[in-house]
Amino acid sequence: MNGIGRLCVFLLTLMFAAPSSAQSGWPGGPISIVVPYAAGGITDTLARIVAERLSARLGVSVIADNRAGAGGVIASQLVAGAKPDGRTLLMNSSAILPVAANMKDLRFDPTKDLAAVAFVAGLPSVLVVHPSVPANDMPEFLAYLRANPGKLNCGILGEGGGDHQACLALEKAAGSRMEHLIYRGLPPLNLDLLAGVIQVNVGSAAVQMPLVRDGKLRVLATAMAHRVPDFPDVPTLLESGVPIDALAINALFAPAATPPDVIARLNAEISAILSEPEVRRRIEVMGLLLGPPDVESLRATFQRDWERAKAALKP
Repeated sequence: MNGIGRLCVFLLTLMFAAPSSAQSGWPGGPISIVVPYAAGGITDTLARIVAERLSARLGVSVIADNRAGAGGVIASQLVAGAKPDGRTLLMNSSAILPVAANMKDLRFDPTKDLAAVAFVAGLPSVLVVHPSVPANDMPEFLAYLRANPGKLNCGILGEGGGDHQACLALEKAAGSRMEHLIYRGLPPLNLDLLAGVIQVNVGSAAVQMPLVRDGKLRVLATAMAHRVPDFPDVPTLLESGVPIDALAINALFAPAATPPDVIARLNAEISAILSEPEVRRRIEVMGLLLGPPDVESLRATFQRDWERAKAALKP
């Protein structure tokens, strides 16, 4: 073969190799971020923000794949059973844990069959009461609860979650009890809260604080380890002697057998994405809190919340 022939073969090789290389980046191709809920919610929005930036950084297609059902269990089982090659991830929420703890035929362990990749954002919670409750701060609320056992209704989204744990902690601090009304979703819970059917809720600050500002609810405390920067004058439940931290986390997970070097690379990429000013702005405007995305902290937090969810079911 002469020089021109060899050059043609070389050019043809480049032509056919280039598309293949582009499709097989990261290694082996595109990434799917499975979302346990329908499009439009906080978890879905976070997944799409991460997907957009991760695609740009890795040079591969990254899509958000909504697989709603069974309170997030269907999506979690799907990812737990996926090939551990870094191409199937889960944008998980700690809201799945009380649902999973209540399932008798659960086919996976949320802490053993999924590998922590990176903390993305936390959803702060606040203790709010209906204006009919004669309490303007935590001492007054605990005194009223102590003097009126069973009179207040506390609305919760499923047994074992952070809001349920907070209701139990409030009862213990007051040495009294409330009725627990369980709801399947936030809209019906808030309708009853605004109507006074339930008088107490520990819920999303992003949802409840606008209602507080409109005078429809009263905020007494944040259910966090620290005060929330957006409303620094609101004390924490811990400051009032109620030991509860109900921060709901949204984080990325992968199948448990995913190689450590793949986890480390993904964690580094997510850390870089979350440090971008525009990404931070888009997340913080939703009322979410950014935190350290390290794997060990995420693993410990998720394990703690899983144990709490299971313990809540014990008599």
